[in-house]
Amino acid sequence: MKQTPFEKNIYRNFQPGVLTKKGFLGQDNRHIHDIIKEDNLVLLKYKVTKEQIADLLQFFIDKAKPYEDSTVDLGTFTVQLNWYRGMIPCPFEDPGLHYKIQATVYSRRLKMAIQFSQLNVHLIKEHDFFEGKGSRFRLEPEELIQFLNLRPTLL
Repeated sequence: MKQTPFEKNIYRNFQPGVLTKKGFLGQDNRHIHDIIKEDNLVLLKYKVTKEQIADLLQFFIDKAKPYEDSTVDLGTFTVQLNWYRGMIPCPFEDPGLHYKIQATVYSRRLKMAIQFSQLNVHLIKEHDFFEGKGSRFRLEPEELIQFLNLRPTLL
């Protein structure tokens, strides 16, 4: 499939050293559209929407924002945010910038944690993109669904 100049420019944004030091694809050699397609199949399998996931991740960030650098107890989960200087654009070239916020959410039920960024929330909700396998902030949809204890919705 031949890429348009716009698609080539977007693909460049995902590479290491352009918007982030390590990029958004990790060791994943698949085309961005193929990564998205495969991840969407997982969501369909579990009857979970990208909005469910993104909204819950954003909920964690919103609950912890007033308590910068402190751990916030939300019952089943605890959340800690780390703010980094500056902002980052969307690699899909959406307008606007995103704060460099990294959230660590710990599940007492599973006794494990996940980490994600504010940009992850945007990428999932607006672009169905969980990042490439091996990337720093890759969120495996199946693991994320289980971690968040999401239930099927009517699609």
